[in-house]
Amino acid sequence: MSETENRNAGDSGSLFWYRVKLVSLIVVFASPFIGGWLAFYVFELRPESGNYGQLVQPVRKIDWPLLTDVSGNQHVDGFGRKWTFVMFAAEGCTERCYENLYYMRQIRTLLGRNTLRLQNLFVSGQPLGEKMRAFLREYPNLVVIENYSDSELLQQFALDGEAAVGVTNKLYLVDPDRNFMMHYPAASDQDRVLEDLRKLMKLSQIG
Repeated sequence: MSETENRNAGDSGSLFWYRVKLVSLIVVFASPFIGGWLAFYVFELRPESGNYGQLVQPVRKIDWPLLTDVSGNQHVDGFGRKWTFVMFAAEGCTERCYENLYYMRQIRTLLGRNTLRLQNLFVSGQPLGEKMRAFLREYPNLVVIENYSDSELLQQFALDGEAAVGVTNKLYLVDPDRNFMMHYPAASDQDRVLEDLRKLMKLSQIG
């Protein structure tokens, strides 16, 4: 074999191994993306939501009726461009109800500069007793509706497989566009609820 042929053979071998190395590097760097694509689109291994609250799917546009609070103020079409945290109590306020009212106030306060972006609403199915009225003196920013039983509002928050609205003192979240979009169990982790709200308000440019 001539010197030229030897050189050409060497060059071909070097080119072959260069291509092998190049393909190997592409496979190594691309494998995470390929694996992610297969997991998401082929095997449908979707990650769980990063929210603590349960998303309402699809969201529901709340048609707020006229509401008159215990101070005589009338609220037409909701509470303006605010996030609204709602709790219902069908049969008076239980111990859990009192705790959740306290947590709602704390969460709103801990939002700091975003405090005014959240409106807390408490809807009682019974007239307020003296104990509750005394308790609520410490909650001047809470909108309170008493002796309310109109199904026009209650049914809009009803959830499949859940107890009737107001039985368990769940927490319901409505966004500034009046979309009922998330709910929390009566016994919730206050810190994680606060974390949800902070994330939502950071991502949202409304309210």
